Amino acid sequence: MNQITFGLKLVFLLALLSACTTPEESNQRRLPSDAEVEQYNASVAPEERIVCRTERQVTSNIPRRVCRYVRDVQETSSFHREQLRRVLR
Repeated sequence: MNQITFGLKLVFLLALLSACTTPEESNQRRLPSDAEVEQYNASVAPEERIVCRTERQVTSNIPRRVCRYVRDVQETSSFHREQLRRVLR
């Protein structure tokens, strides 16, 4: 009877662990290719366009491709400019 309980616990634990593992690709979003970005940008307003570039994160030397909307880049730039003005006053 004790072996049956141990066996059930082991099966439950293995089932629980296997449910937690997922393929790494499913956790990451696929970035659009250059052709897809170009096609999208041709069909939307200028502020809705996407720009992609390769960036290196502060904590890593491995370059990553990052895509952002033009409006987000502009908003971030103006926010940082305003913060810099406040600090320099």
